Amino acid sequence: MNDMHPPAEYYQLAQAETQPEAHEVTEVNISKYLPPTAVSATIIVTVTPPTGAVMIYTPGYEKAPVLFKGPRTVGEIQISGPSVYVELLSGATSYEIRYLSWRIP
Repeated sequence: MNDMHPPAEYYQLAQAETQPEAHEVTEVNISKYLPPTAVSATIIVTVTPPTGAVMIYTPGYEKAPVLFKGPRTVGEIQISGPSVYVELLSGATSYEIRYLSWRIP
């Protein structure tokens, strides 16, 4: 009986090629744009290239990130401190955040 399995090296290479790419997360200081008492903010995110996307979340809200798809998306993020985390997705190389409004308790 013939076994038709690929060599072990080929199989490991194929697995490595199908692994999801690691995404770099950047911390962004938002304290110069929003008051320290703000609990949420409405923002516009412009993504380059337009086919990319950006995920934004704040400490304490890691399980509820907000996805901003290119070229431009408006959304609301929860705020729990002076910084947010930004993750580039789907081939995005850069982004720009514009702060429209915020909510204070």
